[in-house]
Amino acid sequence: MRCGPVCLVVVGVIGCAEVTPPDVAAGRQEAVLSASSGGGPIAVFNTQMRAESEPNGASTSESKGHAQVKVYADGTIEFTFTINNKSDETFTRAHIHKAAAGVNGPIHWDFLEAGNPVASVGGQPSQLRGVARARTAAQLADLLANPSSYYVNVHSTAFPGGAVRGQLE
Repeated sequence: MRCGPVCLVVVGVIGCAEVTPPDVAAGRQEAVLSASSGGGPIAVFNTQMRAESEPNGASTSESKGHAQVKVYADGTIEFTFTINNKSDETFTRAHIHKAAAGVNGPIHWDFLEAGNPVASVGGQPSQLRGVARARTAAQLADLLANPSSYYVNVHSTAFPGGAVRGQLE
């Protein structure tokens, strides 16, 4: 598997209502990591991310969000996270983990890591878009066969164990 070139673009900030925007509109703060992945996606997963989905009441964040994960035949995974940042948090990490709802699991794909190249994202709304690092064909096949066994979550400085989370569908 391969991952294309990586670049970072940060644009201005505007407010947002609590909606699930599938596309990026000009004027929102976002981090964008881009790569080419010829052809359309072979799978698209969506989830609503909420604090109450973090196990054991670990988060009381007022922020809520939407995540979309697109998987391409060449193993590329593109992602878009949009968070209605009600708590004015700084988001420091984002991942796909493998575990059932209500259980924490190991990281399988990193989305927002220091030096990757973004260190953090904030603002209203907070948006992260880009391409995940490649993983093994077996991990990708398992994600495609069992998407509900995976969840996405976003960590913040206020909730380092996870601010908002949602199972893939």
